[in-house]
Amino acid sequence: MIEAIANLFGAIIRLIYNLVGENYGLSIVIFAVLTKIILFPLNLKQAKSMEEIKKISPMEQEIRKKYKGNNEKIGTELQKLYSEHKINPMAGCLPALIQIPIVIAMFYIVKQPLTYIKQVPNDQIVEYVQEIVGEDKEVSKADIRDNEIRIANDKEIINMDFIGINFGDIPANSVNKNIPKEEKPSYYTLIVPVLSLALSILQTKITMKTSNLTDEQKEQQKTMNLLLPFLSAYISYIMPLALGIYWLVGSICQVGSQLLITKLVKDKKIMLNERSVN
Repeated sequence: MIEAIANLFGAIIRLIYNLVGENYGLSIVIFAVLTKIILFPLNLKQAKSMEEIKKISPMEQEIRKKYKGNNEKIGTELQKLYSEHKINPMAGCLPALIQIPIVIAMFYIVKQPLTYIKQVPNDQIVEYVQEIVGEDKEVSKADIRDNEIRIANDKEIINMDFIGINFGDIPANSVNKNIPKEEKPSYYTLIVPVLSLALSILQTKITMKTSNLTDEQKEQQKTMNLLLPFLSAYISYIMPLALGIYWLVGSICQVGSQLLITKLVKDKKIMLNERSVN
């Protein structure tokens, strides 16, 4: 399933790539913005759902207290409560669940741009890899995965450079002692995982501050909110810059999206309050 998604996203990125004059870096940036725009309605729906859940939180707590120890009864009563207020408690999870296969698909795409973006025939890629690993060795899937970016650069199939940044570089390689000095990426590539960490922390703080989560829900997400920024930084460190930049642009868009959603939800609440007064 993930490969199917990677093929679909690769085709979209290829379309963007052709439209912007075969600029790989710009294609990744545009695709990151595009995915956030597409997910915006779902994020807005999530915020509205969380606002409704927050409103009925006292009633929910009352049910849990009243039927403490009887999980079956609690479940039944909560379901009735959600039905009465037309709330889907799983709606808040949908955007996060959708983003998981998107991110995993991007792992495939940035590691294998020839396969998923340029759609170079596999036999041709094997021939290119054979030149690197030697004629006496059988080419494996790992060999293909690990060498596609190098081939894209060496054969000039994809121009990875964008505003002086090679989107195929891996920040971790800049401090890898096993890589010859002339082949190491610049130390400046390490800025990307650092920025990923900083923006992820900022995004988390803004989300927690502007969201309509209950205190209980915030407590439940506390560990995840601490873990995710460091996970995003680590992935940006060991993966090609294309993924790190995708993540950075996505985080910036998400911060803006969260602030806009908060305003929209707040304005709606003000309008509803004005109507109730009138």
